[in-house]
Amino acid sequence: MTGWPLVLTAAGWVLGWVLAGRRRALPAGSLPAGARVSVVVPARNEARRLPRLLDGLAAAAPRPDEVIVVDDGSTDGTADLAWAHGARVVVAGEPPAGWTGKAHACQQGADVARGDVLVFLDADVEPSGAAVGRLAALALRTGGVVSAHPLHRVVKAYERLSVGPALVALLGAGTGGPARRGWWRGPFAFGPALAMPTLVYRRLGGHAAVASSIVDDVSLAVVADRAGAPITTLLGGSDLTYRMYPDGLGGLLEGWTKNLAAGGRAVPPARLAAVVAWVAAALHAAVGPVLLSPVGTAAYLLFAAQFLVLMPRIGRFGPVSAVLYPVTLAAFLVLFAGSLVLTAGPGQVRWRGRVVDLRHAR
Repeated sequence: MTGWPLVLTAAGWVLGWVLAGRRRALPAGSLPAGARVSVVVPARNEARRLPRLLDGLAAAAPRPDEVIVVDDGSTDGTADLAWAHGARVVVAGEPPAGWTGKAHACQQGADVARGDVLVFLDADVEPSGAAVGRLAALALRTGGVVSAHPLHRVVKAYERLSVGPALVALLGAGTGGPARRGWWRGPFAFGPALAMPTLVYRRLGGHAAVASSIVDDVSLAVVADRAGAPITTLLGGSDLTYRMYPDGLGGLLEGWTKNLAAGGRAVPPARLAAVVAWVAAALHAAVGPVLLSPVGTAAYLLFAAQFLVLMPRIGRFGPVSAVLYPVTLAAFLVLFAGSLVLTAGPGQVRWRGRVVDLRHAR
């Protein structure tokens, strides 16, 4: 590998570091005296995963003032389990026309919440004792949307296929404070762990403002940005973990296919071009004829080292995943292509037993 291919590959590697930026995790912080925290958990058939979350919330310091589990049409005893763990249960039922199930469940929970700050957590999130307090404190301090990307907890081999999609998604979103940099880092939020003051949520119109979006987290960030509310995106680090697709390879394929194309639309063009250049350079370094040359081997090892450094930001995937990074990037390309085809073609995918209309992705 010589000449322009070498220059472009080197440029792509550098862009990877630029996109990753500085590692930003949830900062320590205390809630103002008397501030009340409401945790809202949308849950559809989550009886197996909820105990980890509810046990974590029960052991939190400080404990949230209320935990609201919204049963989104479950058939596995989710509501009974939540009751047994002391949560307040709201039965949402089937979403009305024009609503996605998650957006409707989040809105139902927020409508009955009594706290000064709302913390939305997915049912598979496993928080540390300090996580909710830190999210809530930062949301009250900034007066805007705060979200954190949980670390993937990997149990089975197929779950390592999430390395490519998850890392590309993180590089596309970026992390950082509320400084407005629209040309490079657009409004974005990570839905598994998201907080904002209740008054801000109501002023923005809540989830009703993004009722039909399949990426309600990103759409909420866009709505907040247009209203002038600050947006902070961070890494969960040791405070927040989750096992994203524990139900098998089919669930992983459905989940990423549902989200990738819609999330990609929120990335500013300049940043999107940089992500594309990084993916292309990383894959070029792994192409057989290139890899067999001394320079090509060096390039491959540099990208593998980059994955080794960056992967801990998104999950506990292990060094083998860094060595096999071309496989996970190829998986990302397949999933993204499938997401684009479904969005432009049939426009539908099944998720959690429901048909999701991708044509409402925004």
